[in-house]
Amino acid sequence: MATFVGIDLGTTNSVVAHRDRHGRPEVIPNREGANITPSVVYFGTEPPAVGHEAKEYARLGDSEIASFFKPHMGSALYQLQFGDRTYDATDLSAIVLKRLKEDAEAALGEEADRAVITVPAYFGDAQRKATIEAGEAAGFRVLRIVNEPTAATLAYGLNRGDAPDETVLIYDLGGGTFDVTVARIAHGDVAVLSTAGDHDLGGKNWDDRIATFLSDRFAAETGFDPLDDPVALNEVLVRSEQAKWALSERAATRITLQLGAERKTFELSRAEFEAMTAPLMDRTRRLTEEALGEANLDWRRLDGVLLVGGSTRMPMVRSYVAGMAGKPPRTGVNVDEVVALGAAVQAAIEVGESIGDALPRFTLGAVAVGKGAHAPAAAPRVTDVMSHSLGTIAVSADGSAYQNDIVIRRNLPIPARNTKTYLHATHGGANSRLEVYLTQGESESPLDCTILGKYVFDGISPTDAEVMVDVGLSYDANGVVQVSATQRDTGHRLALEVEPVPDDMTWLALPPAAVAEAAGAGMPERIRVILLMDVSSSMIGGPLAEAQTAAREFLDRCDFTTMEVGLISFSSMVALQCAATSNVRRLYAAVGRLEAEGSTNLTDALEMARGQLAATDARRYIVMLTDGFPDAPESAVEQALAARQQGIEVVAIGTGDADREYLGRLASSERASIFARSGELVQAFGHIARMIAEGGRGLRVLS
Repeated sequence: MATFVGIDLGTTNSVVAHRDRHGRPEVIPNREGANITPSVVYFGTEPPAVGHEAKEYARLGDSEIASFFKPHMGSALYQLQFGDRTYDATDLSAIVLKRLKEDAEAALGEEADRAVITVPAYFGDAQRKATIEAGEAAGFRVLRIVNEPTAATLAYGLNRGDAPDETVLIYDLGGGTFDVTVARIAHGDVAVLSTAGDHDLGGKNWDDRIATFLSDRFAAETGFDPLDDPVALNEVLVRSEQAKWALSERAATRITLQLGAERKTFELSRAEFEAMTAPLMDRTRRLTEEALGEANLDWRRLDGVLLVGGSTRMPMVRSYVAGMAGKPPRTGVNVDEVVALGAAVQAAIEVGESIGDALPRFTLGAVAVGKGAHAPAAAPRVTDVMSHSLGTIAVSADGSAYQNDIVIRRNLPIPARNTKTYLHATHGGANSRLEVYLTQGESESPLDCTILGKYVFDGISPTDAEVMVDVGLSYDANGVVQVSATQRDTGHRLALEVEPVPDDMTWLALPPAAVAEAAGAGMPERIRVILLMDVSSSMIGGPLAEAQTAAREFLDRCDFTTMEVGLISFSSMVALQCAATSNVRRLYAAVGRLEAEGSTNLTDALEMARGQLAATDARRYIVMLTDGFPDAPESAVEQALAARQQGIEVVAIGTGDADREYLGRLASSERASIFARSGELVQAFGHIARMIAEGGRGLRVLS
């Protein structure tokens, strides 16, 4: 006999579930008897250890550990070396899934050969395909990929009895990802109205804030910075996670660090913890309001909020959500297990539909279905959406720029399909290929979107005139992209080959007429950036907090495999807060130390930045933020000019009372001069980070 399971493949923990003999979804305990298996792999044993055993090795500081790899699913840049083999996130996830499969089979006494696996709603095409690949590598036939909030809603809907139809918001904060979904539940059916999220935001971010606090205090009192030592940093991270758990139970906790010969104890209150992580909560608020806006709803029109994910156990989350919604979130749901339970329900639906037998038996409301009971109730229907628009790169109507041409808008029910028609000149048969770049994202600029792939269609019949090629784009039920093309006049379906996206796509920032000149230009081998942050007295309070959040957004978008970033603050005094480094935790700590006071000495800050960027072994950038006029404006302009003469690109971001014309005198080009109103800094810094990571051509004057 063989059966099917539902799996919540989590960033920090994973859960597997099935339906019991009564048709109800039920979590399957692992070999240790626990319902939750840490998503951690230890390579110091053969075969590798997975779960609680692996996590214990991690606590001891062993370096043969892989964890927090789920956000990197589908990324070719994420590679870990253990022994003589390199592993990517898909390989590591397959190891975890195989362990879940073995434990489920041992508990059930039969083979578990099919699975529904959940993913964050904000996962894109590459991440979803990688999840399917990991499931297949683990020995499963993957029946379906389901969004985590949707699975949670499905499980919740089955336990509502005869409750009236309602619209709920699912706030899903896990160990490494955040999703928010608005759904309508009617008679057990689930219709997702909208979704939004961030796969780089989760409980680990809260851990990192405590780790930064502890590292700063330990370094200040002993002179030893744990951020510089991997073993010490691991100990700090372990104690930080424990402190987070403790602060969910009590108002304060004591944290003892034994690092080498030094032993220090620090006290952290819940109020301090909530203050240092307030910007993280604000990030969830912005995404929540985005999802509500996409559903054309406001808080008053919601019937309730459902919390999902282990990180929602933090009291600050519950109080924050209650404050937003105007009422407490719903209770009675196990936040760690509900996603897997919903996946098991979806698996039962998939099996029932695929084999054509009677649908699985559920307990729906007060009507039990089983031996001697009423006829089976219809299986619940689930209508899901995708959180990313799907489009192509096209030339704007006036021919002046490349743009993201959206073909399937986000938050439409999936499966979804639409067609984009291209006019193609074959030049009498000399050009029988059509290249199409697919995008996922909402921005008009293609470089602000994810470029999924280069889809090359071949076999276009030659003609002296332009032919019409219909390119069909679709999201299947898993949210995976499907592409096809047909030559309209012949009805001939064209052969398709998917090619890798070139490393250098910065030509998209050029006018289409100038693309030929950009051919062959490669990304710089290394990139070095100095952030100049204005911390004068006018930045006290909200402006500084927004600037710190914007700086963190910049760091989140940097590729530290090729980039180094440093931080200089300037007010009356100029301070090198952090020399250029690829150690992102050190940079986070430096951002957290910023305090506002005094006047605006931009001249000395630029001079210091030039000194930090004197070496010419990398492409170099100064990215400055100022909210007013500096003390010696002309001297600052001279320093900016000297930097440009050194080959350093200067990006000037202004806010508050900054003068737009003056920003233009500081910056290398018009594109590198940006004025951001209050609330726009985070987006502006993220945009600049993306352009720099892509090679920065869009920031320079085009010849």
